[in-house]
Amino acid sequence: MRSIRPCPLFMAVGCMPLWAIEARAAAPPAPAETFVQVLRQTAAVIEGDVQDVSFRYDEREGPRTVATVGNIVVHVGSLGQSPPRTLELRSFGGFLPDGREVIAMHVPSFTVGKRHVVFLRNTEWTLSPVAFGFVFRVERKGTATGIVDPFGRLVAGVGLSGPIPGPFLWQRPDGGFDESTRVRETIGITESVVDRALNAAEFANHVRAFAAATDAWPHGTFMMTPTLPNRAWQFVATTPAEFVVTNDGEAGEEEELLACFGPDEEAADTTPFGGEMCEAGGVP
Repeated sequence: MRSIRPCPLFMAVGCMPLWAIEARAAAPPAPAETFVQVLRQTAAVIEGDVQDVSFRYDEREGPRTVATVGNIVVHVGSLGQSPPRTLELRSFGGFLPDGREVIAMHVPSFTVGKRHVVFLRNTEWTLSPVAFGFVFRVERKGTATGIVDPFGRLVAGVGLSGPIPGPFLWQRPDGGFDESTRVRETIGITESVVDRALNAAEFANHVRAFAAATDAWPHGTFMMTPTLPNRAWQFVATTPAEFVVTNDGEAGEEEELLACFGPDEEAADTTPFGGEMCEAGGVP
């Protein structure tokens, strides 16, 4: 059952904890092509339980999906001198007052009752406070615990491109971590395979080691409220697509993505498996 909590603009202050009210001093977001650039736009890497996912509508913010995270542990970076006991992550998307649903692409999802590892932005943000979709879910197999990326893959290490994926723990028909799509556990995944992947604390250690090696520590202040343009939320700014002529003489669309990670991971590869973890979900 979904719950929709109206939050009109004049009540906005009452819809957030007072600690989140702060000066707008954050820098605007920038593209990130490497994990270094991601960390430099991250305020904190936290771990917490998703206690509730609800929906709110505000005339200025538009529809929002609100994930309430509790039992928070700050692994890297800071949430201030007095970290909150719970945190509301307000991503764009949800339900309008008339019942219609608005879906935003590239906005991470959260699962109620699951523990998650989340990278929180230190920049201004509009759609999601999560840095570049970096949300990982804590999963168990027997006594072993590992973290899983948004595509259902265990995390094997950290490289210049970001978290290095291991085998699939969960598989979905569309390949994405969509809560509406039924999951199934990958054939051949054993407790020992999950045990060899990184759990939340081990992942945090790898992030710290990477940050120390590259001098790219999470820093700055996390703002819980979005930075909104002076226009109605229904208006979406667009940029005309640029077309380039390829070698074969055909026109192709040149895309500029907010975060695209390349294949180069060797220079700061922290994976403990030495390349043994196979990508296809089988057992090495």
